[in-house]
Amino acid sequence: MGLCTVREQGKALIVSLPESVDHVAAISLEKEFREFVARQPEAILCDLSGTKYISSSALRIFLATAKAAKPAGIHFGLFSPTSFVTHIIDISGFASIFTLYDTEEAALRAVSRR
Repeated sequence: MGLCTVREQGKALIVSLPESVDHVAAISLEKEFREFVARQPEAILCDLSGTKYISSSALRIFLATAKAAKPAGIHFGLFSPTSFVTHIIDISGFASIFTLYDTEEAALRAVSRR
């Protein structure tokens, strides 16, 4: 069983991350995200509303996924980050790299306009 809960919303994959993604969990997460990219959805949108902790390893996985998704024409985005996760993304400088949305609805609207 994977760490993430995944559901399809149109041509997008909505990936709900677990409450905590430390460096050990990131090993499994990396494999899951490779599989998500291989499915060739229009978008991979990560729901961070229940994620209270992410490590730098998780950010590395997000970056690797975004890089793998781009040439395949897959949009990669994050939505509903908790305040701690937002803080980690901001201080790491990744806020300028990832597309962040306030809500799932906003993320899906942005994908549908592409």
